[in-house]
Amino acid sequence: MYKAAIENLRPTPSKGHYVFNLRDFSRMIQGCAMLRKESAESKKTFAKIWVHEVLRVFYDRLIEHQDREWLFGKLRVCVKENFRDYFEQIFDNYPRDKNGIVLQSAIKTLMFGSYFDQDSDEDKRYEEVVSLEAFKALSQNCLDEYNATHKTKMDIILFDYALEHLSKICRVLSMNCGSALLVGLSGSGRQSLTRLGSEIFGHTLFQPEITNNYSINDWRDDIKKILKESGGKGKHSVFLISEGQIKEENFLQDVDCLLNLGEVPNIYQIDEKQEILDMVRLAAQGGNRNLEISPLEVFFFFTKRCKERLHIILCFSPVGSTFRNRLRLYPALINCCTIDWFELWPEEALVEVALGWMAEVNLSANIKDVAVVI
Repeated sequence: MYKAAIENLRPTPSKGHYVFNLRDFSRMIQGCAMLRKESAESKKTFAKIWVHEVLRVFYDRLIEHQDREWLFGKLRVCVKENFRDYFEQIFDNYPRDKNGIVLQSAIKTLMFGSYFDQDSDEDKRYEEVVSLEAFKALSQNCLDEYNATHKTKMDIILFDYALEHLSKICRVLSMNCGSALLVGLSGSGRQSLTRLGSEIFGHTLFQPEITNNYSINDWRDDIKKILKESGGKGKHSVFLISEGQIKEENFLQDVDCLLNLGEVPNIYQIDEKQEILDMVRLAAQGGNRNLEISPLEVFFFFTKRCKERLHIILCFSPVGSTFRNRLRLYPALINCCTIDWFELWPEEALVEVALGWMAEVNLSANIKDVAVVI
């Protein structure tokens, strides 16, 4: 599948993000490896999770219908050749066309997630989402909890399309070294869904507050704070960055380093570095204070933990040449991130949002229905 994607999904000026490397292959295997023994009910489960990971790594970045058609066709062939089973037998309860073929639109909604396993801190159960309503209820509870504990409220209508993207973001946040590039127009819900995903997993979310006087030094100070949280305290942390917060291109140079290395070279003064060494030494020793360990090994442990537990979520717009130029200048944005392309909201989503907004308006049901569909 990986080799076929490299050969057939080639980058062009308008599809500069069609770049695949062994990190994509690794992410796909990492996702499959998250399946626990008790969740694997049958051979079908293994086939389903493999299909799911292919969709998340390869399919979600595709922007043209013919590319998606090719990938879906290749997916069917791979399932038949490698799992020795027919696609329609594996996805026997999915909607089909008049010829009995499982619909592509149905398969792309396939979800696996670990968000239902709220009791485990680590090694959560990664399993198929068989009830979208259950996921919606869980997400709504987390949204209500977020709004009850934060000054800035989130007003999100959790329609099916939003839940699909929320599940994709949750997948990234549940993986070590998981970072994402969310590409879409302003107002498509990328930042709100990231905040909600962070709330579901209990991750610390940080987003820089950009002012007119915000400088590269302020940016570096913000990076130090979140690295202390992820690498120093060992907490999973989310660094949410929108396009409007990139005041200087140097910011992206630092992001590129964080994605690749887990650190920004030469960011720390001597006293700051010593503070970090003191903070993580015991963890680097595995709790054994008598273990001899060099400062270099301690700092390597810190950067390794930063890379594993810091989740960078970038929200960019595909409009204009800026996006293409940034992908070219900073290759880690593609190589180290799972790409999720947000399309325009489908009509059903628009109707559901309109109904949500109209719910509390004091009008008759007939007038509301007419107002929703213009």
